[in-house]
Amino acid sequence: MINSVKSVNLWIFAYFSTIFVPKFPISMNAIKLFLLIFTILVPSVVSSQSKPIAWRVNVKMQSPTDGEVIIKAIVEPGWHLYGTKLPEGGPKPTVIDMSGSTGVTFVSGLTYSPSTVEKTDAMFGLKLNWWESNVTFRRKFKVTEPGAAKISGTISFMGCDNHSCLPPVTEKFTKAIPVKK
Repeated sequence: MINSVKSVNLWIFAYFSTIFVPKFPISMNAIKLFLLIFTILVPSVVSSQSKPIAWRVNVKMQSPTDGEVIIKAIVEPGWHLYGTKLPEGGPKPTVIDMSGSTGVTFVSGLTYSPSTVEKTDAMFGLKLNWWESNVTFRRKFKVTEPGAAKISGTISFMGCDNHSCLPPVTEKFTKAIPVKK
């Protein structure tokens, strides 16, 4: 009986070792290549999933000296972007700062469309405002120095879904002023 158990165990070991042991030797270079690919792909997949709010900045000229900065926030479904004026003790508001611009004078304040939605936020326990979909910000300017004209600044923002919030983020942008004749 003991001999038959030993032979069955040897047979099972032999069978499984042919399944789990590769038929060819794995070189260290193959393992290094796998780890390299793994370390490149995993962060890019994770980072692509963690950008539910993206920004596009454009400049549109109406004449050689009159133009408009157009900044669009693309908000993924289920997420919201907080408004520009929020009470203390809550999330960080959206702030668009174009003070790094040169060769231009701004002739209007920042406007946006559509309007924000106002609700009581369960995470912060405050009445807050936000955009639940894409929003476009606009600001008009005049070119004062055509050779040095560019729009530069930062966008600071915070967004949430029903379960989590992004940490506050600041993104830089620079856009050349197209020459219109």
